[in-house]
Amino acid sequence: MSAQTLLSGGDKYFAYSGEVFGDVSVPATIQLILIPNTGLRDSYVKIQPYYGVGISTATSGQLGIQVKLNDVVVFNSQGINTTMAADTNKNIELFVPRQNKIEIISLNKSANNTQIRGCNLIGYYL
Repeated sequence: MSAQTLLSGGDKYFAYSGEVFGDVSVPATIQLILIPNTGLRDSYVKIQPYYGVGISTATSGQLGIQVKLNDVVVFNSQGINTTMAADTNKNIELFVPRQNKIEIISLNKSANNTQIRGCNLIGYYL
């Protein structure tokens, strides 16, 4: 899990989760990135999730991603077929008001417990 890092120009910030995987015995949500406060300016954020192998499309086995701003879910995607599973690798883009908390969570099900996943985030101050 990574916190926010301001780029040298002061107009962008980023965070990387690194590779993360779940416990084999406990299906759970897994926190990938937590930025407690985005700063004093509004920002436009791009989030790129990634997965180590193809996402399981077994019943109750979908792996997905959820984005929260100040504990409110603003994006939620969990593939239920091969087309939707491929879509979970696409960038997520959203506006984030100043001084908001961003939390990115992997939605983990039993069929994907040990699968590597992660995400990258870049925020552009407006």
